[in-house]
Amino acid sequence: MKRAEFIHFDNVSKYFGNNAALTKVDFKIRKNSIVGLLGPNGSGKSTLMRILSGLIISWDGDIYLEGQSIRKSNTILKRSGFLIEDPSFYEYLTAQQNLIMFSRLTNTDPMNVNKVLKKVDLFEEKDKKVSDYSYGMKQRLGIAQAILHNPDILFFDEPNNGLDPIGISTMNKTIDNLNKEGKTIFISTHILEDVKELCSHVIVLRDGKLVLDESIEGLIENEDIYIIKLNNTKIALDKLKSHSGVKVVDSNDKKITVKAAINIYDLISIIPSESQLNSISKDPNISRLFR
Repeated sequence: MKRAEFIHFDNVSKYFGNNAALTKVDFKIRKNSIVGLLGPNGSGKSTLMRILSGLIISWDGDIYLEGQSIRKSNTILKRSGFLIEDPSFYEYLTAQQNLIMFSRLTNTDPMNVNKVLKKVDLFEEKDKKVSDYSYGMKQRLGIAQAILHNPDILFFDEPNNGLDPIGISTMNKTIDNLNKEGKTIFISTHILEDVKELCSHVIVLRDGKLVLDESIEGLIENEDIYIIKLNNTKIALDKLKSHSGVKVVDSNDKKITVKAAINIYDLISIIPSESQLNSISKDPNISRLFR
């Protein structure tokens, strides 16, 4: 099924000197979806988030929101809420006081403060000083701050990073409830488990390149055929052949076809960086021959 285009990342690239942090990254996000941005540390996830939030202002390519370039308008910033890195608050003030102060600075209705605290399950602790909050509570307070102006789109960079299992469960419930309210949510993470129960779609970056654009069902489905395109197949071929969950079906100097009993993200993690992975995708036609 073709996804309705809401946000389009059109060949987005970013260089720091001679080092490519992102190279022609191109994908689309549909409205009211939860999309997981996966990839190991250094894959380019944070760079992409910083571009969206305006923290990086010089980059190549374009990003479109409902067909309008974000370069020509600050509409995406007005319609978006961000949780980028650790949120900062005045530790000696309560959660409620922090949000009221933020609402005044951003010309947001302070009447929204208690509403957003309820949404992130912090209303009962609204009068506690932030210094007494756990890390997970501070993360959720960061989300409360991000949704204070009732944005359409939410961008969360590693929201579960550093949380214990209870904190992760609470965070995931908060994100799911926001999506049910109609928010489009884009989550950056390096942990597959973080997105399995939440996301409808998954984007995977590796060394600044888009290597996978897949539905969550396709990501976790076992026993399928994949076409892996690389600049250097030799090292990858040795690694794939030695893995018990992978069977090499065909290969040449630019492409390897495998049958895998592991999910795509785990398959990507097997491939050495030196192989310069370009893309990985299912081959539904070949799949039928092996079923």
